[in-house]
Amino acid sequence: MDDYNLEPGEFVIMQEASVKLDDDTTLDELVLTNQNLVLVTTMSQELLRRSKFVKRCPLSRIRGSQEEPQALVTKYRESYYLQVVYPDETISVTFPSNTKRSAERWAEAIRNAAVGNLSSIQPEDTLPPEIADFVDGAKGAFGAIFGGGKKPADKNGASQRPSSVTKRCMGCHAPITGRAGSTVICPYCDTKQTI
Repeated sequence: MDDYNLEPGEFVIMQEASVKLDDDTTLDELVLTNQNLVLVTTMSQELLRRSKFVKRCPLSRIRGSQEEPQALVTKYRESYYLQVVYPDETISVTFPSNTKRSAERWAEAIRNAAVGNLSSIQPEDTLPPEIADFVDGAKGAFGAIFGGGKKPADKNGASQRPSSVTKRCMGCHAPITGRAGSTVICPYCDTKQTI
């Protein structure tokens, strides 16, 4: 994180080292802040020269379906992938150890950070990887045998997500829409603002 300068009001929520992209490129770090998903990698530029590249992917640009940001976990063969869907690309990463639990934890954290629900993010896994894998396997076997695995519904059925808000842009007064508490960019004048 030495070469990555945080913006004012931006802070690190989670970070993970030695994560791989779907094309087997190893990232030095995957960092989640309250405003961006950051990918840090070192690449060879010339014969003996290596440079660090930092790619910042704003959480406000994550595609959503029914007001839920699309950060999801998929399985291909024996690997679990975290996929974050943006309008122009899909970022797909896999974790070196404890892949399923890590991918699910990161997907949930990205969804919560994108909607501004920072209090429900669990920055660390509470179980060691060996125990977590055993518990996940036992849950899957128990659910398959006894038909479990469903979460109980809320009493009132209301969701805990912030609602969608429409306001006027500070710069050009055009209508802008987003989730309450999120940072959006006006499509007309490119003014960045928090709704």
